[in-house]
Parts: sequence; C-alpha cells; structure tokens
Amino acid sequence: MAKIDRGPGNVPTRRWGSAYKDLVWALGMSDDYTLSAEDQVKRAYENLDKVLADLGSDKSRIISVTVILNDIENKPMADKVWADWIGDNPDHWPERSCHGVDLHAGNEIEIRVVAVRTDV
Repeated sequence: MAKIDRGPGNVPTRRWGSAYKDLVWALGMSDDYTLSAEDQVKRAYENLDKVLADLGSDKSRIISVTVILNDIENKPMADKVWADWIGDNPDHWPERSCHGVDLHAGNEIEIRVVAVRTDV
C-alpha cells in the first residue's frame, strides 16, 4: 500500500498538506492574523510555497486552486498578489476559483490547491 505523506501544521489535529502517490493537497494561509489583509494574502502564498516544497512540488505543478477570502471585496487585491506570485508563464497557470466566506478569528484568506509532485 502506498504511503500517505503529511506535511507540517500549526494546530494540533491539522496539517497544511498531504501527498499520496503523485498528488499533493496543500493549504496556504497566514500564520499571523494580526497582519493586514494584503500582508496575510502574501504570507499565505509564502507558506503555500513551503508546504508544496515539503511535499515535493511547487507552484508550477499546481493543477487546481480554490481561494477563500474573508471579504470578497478584497478580490482585486488578492488577484494582484496571485498574479505576482504565479508569474507570467501561462504553462504554470492552473484552474482557479475564488469565494467569499466568513472565516474565523481574523483569518483573511485560505488557499486550497491540488498539485502534482515533481518526483515520485
């Protein structure tokens, strides 16, 4: 039976990512809810980079993204941060959706991704 790899987490009972065979499921979110919404969005992508790397992937290997914003009015700002993070190469642009949801405890963003591992 193939092993499930589990990435780091910052809360007991939860991980920021898992991988099975050649697929990775990862979460990007800020680890500091005192930051502004824009800084939380930037931190979420920084943390997502780390989770993907820990599980053998990177942003160029993402196939699906769901962005969840605490305030949908922040979508234009979040789209700009996304564009800066994902880059100009259309071969790296995954399918992506964005939703506004009431998040908890000052959290401004959660990013859910499915990616393919670089080496399996």
